[in-house]
Amino acid sequence: MTYAMNGWAALADPTRRTIFERLIEHPSAVGELARELPVSRPAVSQHLKVLKDAGLVVDKRAGKQRIYQVDPDGLAALRAELDRFWTKTLAAYKTVVEQPTKGDPMNIVAADTSVRASIVVEAPIARAFKVFTEDFGSFKPAEHNLLKVEIAETVFEPKVGGFLYDRGVDGSVCRWARVLAYDPPNSVLLSWNISPQWQIENDPLKTSEWEVRFIAETPQRTRVEIEHRNLDRHGEGWQGVREGVAGDQGWPLYLQQYADRMAGER
Repeated sequence: MTYAMNGWAALADPTRRTIFERLIEHPSAVGELARELPVSRPAVSQHLKVLKDAGLVVDKRAGKQRIYQVDPDGLAALRAELDRFWTKTLAAYKTVVEQPTKGDPMNIVAADTSVRASIVVEAPIARAFKVFTEDFGSFKPAEHNLLKVEIAETVFEPKVGGFLYDRGVDGSVCRWARVLAYDPPNSVLLSWNISPQWQIENDPLKTSEWEVRFIAETPQRTRVEIEHRNLDRHGEGWQGVREGVAGDQGWPLYLQQYADRMAGER
Protein backbone atom coordinates (compact mmCIF):
# COMPACT_ATOMS: atom_id res chain seq x y z
CA MET A 1 0.00 0.00 0.00
CA THR A 2 1.34 3.45 -0.87
CA TYR A 3 2.12 6.22 1.59
CA ALA A 4 -0.79 8.24 0.23
CA MET A 5 -3.34 5.51 0.86
CA ASN A 6 -1.97 4.87 4.35
CA GLY A 7 -2.08 8.61 4.93
CA TRP A 8 -5.82 8.88 4.29
CA ALA A 9 -6.50 6.08 6.76
CA ALA A 10 -4.19 7.64 9.34
CA LEU A 11 -5.92 11.01 9.13
CA ALA A 12 -9.40 9.52 9.51
CA ASP A 13 -9.04 9.67 13.29
CA PRO A 14 -9.99 13.17 14.60
CA THR A 15 -7.33 13.27 17.34
CA ARG A 16 -4.63 12.08 14.96
CA ARG A 17 -5.73 14.71 12.45
CA THR A 18 -5.47 17.40 15.15
CA ILE A 19 -1.94 16.25 16.03
CA PHE A 20 -0.99 16.37 12.36
CA GLU A 21 -2.37 19.91 12.05
CA ARG A 22 -0.34 21.00 15.10
CA LEU A 23 2.80 19.58 13.50
CA ILE A 24 2.05 21.51 10.32
CA GLU A 25 2.15 24.69 12.39
CA HIS A 26 5.41 23.80 14.17
CA PRO A 27 7.54 20.73 15.03
CA SER A 28 6.82 19.43 18.53
CA ALA A 29 7.83 16.85 21.11
CA VAL A 30 5.40 14.32 22.57
CA GLY A 31 5.14 16.16 25.86
CA GLU A 32 4.33 19.47 24.19
CA LEU A 33 1.54 17.89 22.15
CA ALA A 34 0.13 16.11 25.22
CA ARG A 35 -0.06 19.42 27.09
CA GLU A 36 -2.06 20.99 24.25
CA LEU A 37 -4.52 18.11 23.79
CA PRO A 38 -7.01 16.30 26.07
CA VAL A 39 -5.24 12.95 25.62
CA SER A 40 -2.48 11.19 27.54
CA ARG A 41 1.19 11.19 26.59
CA PRO A 42 1.14 7.44 25.71
CA ALA A 43 -1.89 8.07 23.46
CA VAL A 44 -0.05 10.88 21.67
CA SER A 45 2.95 8.58 21.16
CA GLN A 46 0.72 5.92 19.62
CA HIS A 47 -0.91 8.43 17.27
CA LEU A 48 2.53 9.69 16.22
CA LYS A 49 3.64 6.12 15.50
CA VAL A 50 0.66 5.65 13.17
CA LEU A 51 1.44 8.94 11.39
CA LYS A 52 5.10 7.98 11.10
CA ASP A 53 4.26 4.53 9.71
CA ALA A 54 2.00 6.24 7.17
CA GLY A 55 4.91 8.38 6.02
CA LEU A 56 3.32 11.65 7.12
CA VAL A 57 5.72 12.62 9.89
CA VAL A 58 9.40 12.14 10.70
CA ASP A 59 11.28 12.55 13.96
CA LYS A 60 14.77 13.48 15.09
CA ARG A 61 16.51 13.48 18.44
CA ALA A 62 17.13 16.80 20.18
CA GLY A 63 18.84 16.18 23.51
CA LYS A 64 16.63 13.86 25.56
CA GLN A 65 13.58 14.48 23.37
CA ARG A 66 12.41 13.39 19.96
CA ILE A 67 10.98 16.19 17.85
CA TYR A 68 8.28 15.30 15.33
CA GLN A 69 7.53 17.25 12.16
CA VAL A 70 5.58 16.81 8.94
CA ASP A 71 7.35 14.87 6.18
CA PRO A 72 7.08 16.99 2.98
CA ASP A 73 7.44 13.87 0.80
CA GLY A 74 4.57 12.10 2.53
CA LEU A 75 2.41 15.20 2.29
CA ALA A 76 3.22 15.53 -1.42
CA ALA A 77 2.21 11.90 -1.98
CA LEU A 78 -1.06 12.52 -0.17
CA ARG A 79 -1.75 15.57 -2.33
CA ALA A 80 -0.90 13.64 -5.50
CA GLU A 81 -3.40 10.93 -4.57
CA LEU A 82 -6.08 13.57 -4.02
CA ASP A 83 -5.27 15.19 -7.37
CA ARG A 84 -5.59 11.82 -9.10
CA PHE A 85 -8.92 11.23 -7.39
CA TRP A 86 -10.37 14.54 -8.57
CA THR A 87 -8.97 14.08 -12.08
CA LYS A 88 -10.76 10.73 -12.42
CA THR A 89 -13.95 12.08 -10.83
CA LEU A 90 -14.14 15.15 -13.06
CA ALA A 91 -13.36 13.09 -16.15
CA ALA A 92 -16.22 10.73 -15.31
CA TYR A 93 -18.54 13.68 -14.70
CA LYS A 94 -17.56 15.22 -18.07
CA THR A 95 -18.32 11.92 -19.83
CA VAL A 96 -21.82 11.76 -18.30
CA VAL A 97 -22.62 15.40 -19.06
CA GLU A 98 -21.51 15.15 -22.69
CA GLN A 99 -23.31 11.84 -23.31
CA PRO A 100 -26.41 12.41 -25.49
CA THR A 101 -29.72 11.58 -23.83
CA LYS A 102 -31.65 8.56 -25.10
CA GLY A 103 -35.15 7.27 -24.62
CA ASP A 104 -37.11 9.16 -21.98
CA PRO A 105 -37.18 12.90 -22.93
CA MET A 106 -37.26 13.74 -19.19
CA ASN A 107 -33.79 12.19 -18.63
CA ILE A 108 -31.94 15.09 -16.88
CA VAL A 109 -28.30 15.27 -15.83
CA ALA A 110 -27.96 17.36 -12.66
CA ALA A 111 -25.57 20.27 -13.10
CA ASP A 112 -22.74 20.78 -10.67
CA THR A 113 -23.77 23.38 -8.09
CA SER A 114 -20.29 24.22 -6.87
CA VAL A 115 -17.06 25.74 -8.13
CA ARG A 116 -13.59 24.89 -6.88
CA ALA A 117 -10.32 26.75 -7.43
CA SER A 118 -6.92 26.68 -5.76
CA ILE A 119 -3.44 28.16 -5.87
CA VAL A 120 -0.14 27.65 -4.05
CA VAL A 121 1.70 30.57 -2.46
CA GLU A 122 5.19 30.67 -1.04
CA ALA A 123 4.30 31.71 2.50
CA PRO A 124 3.68 30.08 5.90
CA ILE A 125 0.07 29.13 6.55
CA ALA A 126 -0.43 31.80 9.22
CA ARG A 127 0.80 34.54 6.88
CA ALA A 128 -1.30 33.25 3.99
CA PHE A 129 -4.43 33.33 6.15
CA LYS A 130 -3.64 36.76 7.60
CA VAL A 131 -3.17 38.43 4.22
CA PHE A 132 -6.28 36.82 2.71
CA THR A 133 -8.51 38.00 5.52
CA GLU A 134 -6.99 41.19 6.88
CA ASP A 135 -5.88 42.56 3.51
CA PHE A 136 -8.62 41.23 1.19
CA GLY A 137 -9.01 44.63 -0.43
CA SER A 138 -5.41 44.61 -1.67
CA PHE A 139 -6.20 41.94 -4.27
CA LYS A 140 -9.96 42.29 -4.80
CA PRO A 141 -10.49 43.62 -8.35
CA ALA A 142 -11.45 47.30 -8.11
CA GLU A 143 -14.02 46.90 -10.89
CA HIS A 144 -15.98 44.40 -8.79
CA ASN A 145 -18.13 47.05 -7.22
CA LEU A 146 -21.88 47.12 -6.48
CA LEU A 147 -21.72 50.63 -5.05
CA LYS A 148 -22.59 53.73 -7.09
CA VAL A 149 -19.25 55.31 -6.22
CA GLU A 150 -15.62 54.18 -6.12
CA ILE A 151 -14.55 51.88 -3.30
CA ALA A 152 -12.49 53.56 -0.60
CA GLU A 153 -11.74 50.33 1.28
CA THR A 154 -12.76 46.70 1.60
CA VAL A 155 -13.18 45.45 5.17
CA PHE A 156 -13.10 41.84 6.40
CA GLU A 157 -14.47 41.56 9.94
CA PRO A 158 -12.57 38.60 11.49
CA LYS A 159 -15.33 36.96 13.53
CA VAL A 160 -18.41 34.79 13.11
CA GLY A 161 -21.26 37.12 12.23
CA GLY A 162 -18.88 39.72 10.82
CA PHE A 163 -19.17 41.01 7.28
CA LEU A 164 -16.98 41.33 4.25
CA TYR A 165 -17.98 44.69 2.81
CA ASP A 166 -16.97 47.56 0.57
CA ARG A 167 -17.08 51.14 1.80
CA GLY A 168 -17.51 53.84 -0.83
CA VAL A 169 -15.71 57.18 -0.98
CA ASP A 170 -19.00 58.77 0.09
CA GLY A 171 -19.31 56.52 3.15
CA SER A 172 -21.90 54.15 1.65
CA VAL A 173 -21.50 50.45 2.48
CA CYS A 174 -22.11 47.24 0.52
CA ARG A 175 -22.15 44.11 2.73
CA TRP A 176 -21.83 41.36 0.16
CA ALA A 177 -20.64 38.46 2.34
CA ARG A 178 -21.05 37.35 5.96
CA VAL A 179 -18.64 35.25 8.03
CA LEU A 180 -20.30 31.92 8.96
CA ALA A 181 -17.24 30.17 10.43
CA TYR A 182 -13.81 31.48 11.35
CA ASP A 183 -10.95 29.07 12.15
CA PRO A 184 -7.54 30.74 11.74
CA PRO A 185 -5.23 29.78 10.18
CA ASN A 186 -7.06 26.83 8.63
CA SER A 187 -10.29 28.05 7.06
CA VAL A 188 -13.01 30.65 6.83
CA LEU A 189 -16.57 30.17 5.58
CA LEU A 190 -18.70 33.01 4.23
CA SER A 191 -22.08 33.51 2.62
CA TRP A 192 -22.37 34.98 -0.90
CA ASN A 193 -25.05 37.66 -0.64
CA ILE A 194 -25.21 38.55 -4.32
CA SER A 195 -28.16 37.55 -6.50
CA PRO A 196 -28.12 36.31 -10.12
CA GLN A 197 -28.97 39.93 -11.04
CA TRP A 198 -25.69 40.98 -9.32
CA GLN A 199 -27.52 42.86 -6.61
CA ILE A 200 -27.38 42.41 -2.83
CA GLU A 201 -29.48 39.45 -1.69
CA ASN A 202 -31.10 40.05 1.71
CA ASP A 203 -32.78 36.65 2.04
CA PRO A 204 -30.26 34.27 3.72
CA LEU A 205 -32.12 31.28 2.25
CA LYS A 206 -31.16 32.50 -1.23
CA THR A 207 -27.45 32.84 -0.61
CA SER A 208 -24.69 30.37 -1.46
CA GLU A 209 -21.53 29.91 0.59
CA TRP A 210 -17.83 29.91 -0.12
CA GLU A 211 -15.15 28.31 2.01
CA VAL A 212 -11.47 29.17 1.86
CA ARG A 213 -9.12 26.48 3.16
CA PHE A 214 -5.42 26.95 3.90
CA ILE A 215 -3.26 23.82 3.76
CA ALA A 216 0.43 23.91 4.66
CA GLU A 217 2.38 21.88 2.11
CA THR A 218 5.68 22.82 3.79
CA PRO A 219 6.49 25.30 6.57
CA GLN A 220 6.96 27.95 3.88
CA ARG A 221 4.38 26.95 1.26
CA THR A 222 0.58 27.01 1.51
CA ARG A 223 -2.15 25.75 -0.77
CA VAL A 224 -5.22 28.02 -0.75
CA GLU A 225 -8.45 26.36 -1.89
CA ILE A 226 -11.81 28.01 -2.53
CA GLU A 227 -14.99 25.97 -2.76
CA HIS A 228 -18.09 27.97 -3.69
CA ARG A 229 -21.05 25.66 -3.14
CA ASN A 230 -24.85 25.48 -2.99
CA LEU A 231 -25.10 27.91 -5.90
CA ASP A 232 -28.56 26.64 -6.73
CA ARG A 233 -29.88 28.32 -3.59
CA HIS A 234 -29.89 31.57 -5.57
CA GLY A 235 -32.92 30.30 -7.46
CA GLU A 236 -33.71 31.13 -11.07
CA GLY A 237 -30.59 32.20 -12.92
CA TRP A 238 -28.16 30.56 -10.48
CA GLN A 239 -26.19 29.10 -13.39
CA GLY A 240 -25.13 32.65 -14.28
CA VAL A 241 -23.64 33.06 -10.82
CA ARG A 242 -21.71 29.82 -11.27
CA GLU A 243 -20.39 30.93 -14.65
CA GLY A 244 -19.40 34.28 -13.20
CA VAL A 245 -17.45 32.98 -10.21
CA ALA A 246 -15.85 30.18 -12.26
CA GLY A 247 -14.85 32.41 -15.18
CA ASP A 248 -11.70 34.40 -15.84
CA GLN A 249 -13.08 37.35 -13.85
CA GLY A 250 -14.20 35.20 -10.92
CA TRP A 251 -12.27 33.18 -8.33
CA PRO A 252 -9.36 32.45 -10.68
CA LEU A 253 -8.74 36.21 -10.95
CA TYR A 254 -9.01 36.70 -7.17
CA LEU A 255 -6.56 33.89 -6.48
CA GLN A 256 -4.07 35.07 -9.08
CA GLN A 257 -4.10 38.62 -7.74
CA TYR A 258 -3.81 37.23 -4.21
CA ALA A 259 -0.78 35.17 -5.30
CA ASP A 260 0.75 38.26 -6.91
CA ARG A 261 0.19 40.14 -3.66
CA MET A 262 1.94 37.38 -1.70
CA ALA A 263 4.81 37.20 -4.19
CA GLY A 264 5.39 40.92 -3.69
CA GLU A 265 6.43 40.20 -0.09
CA ARG A 266 9.36 38.01 -1.08
